[in-house]
Order: sequence, then C-alpha cells, then structure tokens
Amino acid sequence: MRALLATIAILLTPVVAMAGDLSRCEIVVVNDVVDEDGGRMTVASYRAADGFIAGVYDADINLVIEDNGHAIRGLICVRNDLVPTEKDYAILATGIPLSLSQDFDSEDSDILTLYFSDGAFRHKYTSDYPMSGELEEALIAQLSDFSARDHGLVSATTNE
Repeated sequence: MRALLATIAILLTPVVAMAGDLSRCEIVVVNDVVDEDGGRMTVASYRAADGFIAGVYDADINLVIEDNGHAIRGLICVRNDLVPTEKDYAILATGIPLSLSQDFDSEDSDILTLYFSDGAFRHKYTSDYPMSGELEEALIAQLSDFSARDHGLVSATTNE
C-alpha cells in the first residue's frame, strides 16, 4: 500500500507543482507608436517576467514595475489550474493584474484575469464555456481571503 501511495504522489507532483507555476509567465507592456504622419498605434508586447517576479519574491531585489520606460500593465501566466494560489497573492499585492490561462494562443482556452478595484480583488473570466461551480467557489473564497489582508492597495487603481 505504501508503494502505491508513493507512486501516486510521485505521479501527481508535476500537476501540483504547475498549480502555482511562475516559470511560464510574461509581463505585458503597452506603448504608443507614432509614425511620421502623426498616426498613432498602441502596441502590446510580451516580455520575460524574470526581473519582475524576482523583485516580488526576493526582498534583496528591487521590485521592477516598468520595462524600458514603459509601465508593466499585467502579468500573464500559463498554467492548468486557474484558481489563484498563495504565491499569486504577492503578485496581486503589487497592484499589477494577473491573467491565467491554459493556453493564451488557443481559442478553446479559458482566461482568468485577477485585479484590484474598488477596495477588493476582482476577476474577469473569458471563455466559450461557463465557469464551473467548483472553480467559481474556490475563486471567490481565495479572492475574499486576499482582499481581507493588509495589502496596502486600499487607494490603488490598477488596470482592469
């Protein structure tokens, strides 16, 4: 029986580890490009998030909230489980929105964006399918817990 439990634990380790995985994340930076005729275009670019994430979790590294002079407008992370984890709280407490998806490039994938607005952490769910009751219940509980903490965002405004 112990051997069976050990085997199951080993097989499930990658799945559990991916729940709060931050290795497949990118920051979102938006900037305006103006052409020689005065035409204007807004361009979003996705860049490595290593510097931002390091500043969130390591007190010895300054928190980076811009990239090449452009404000970080969000963090996107690919993961299977969209319920925010305890690790995500530190990111959300910066005031920068966090978007989670199984695959941002797929039309069939869900996208969950978490952000702070009107004194609480909120979410926006985008999918062709309704959110499951189980996901919604877990999400509401986690965001309520995050909102009740002393995160210092009471007067912050963030990008929704």
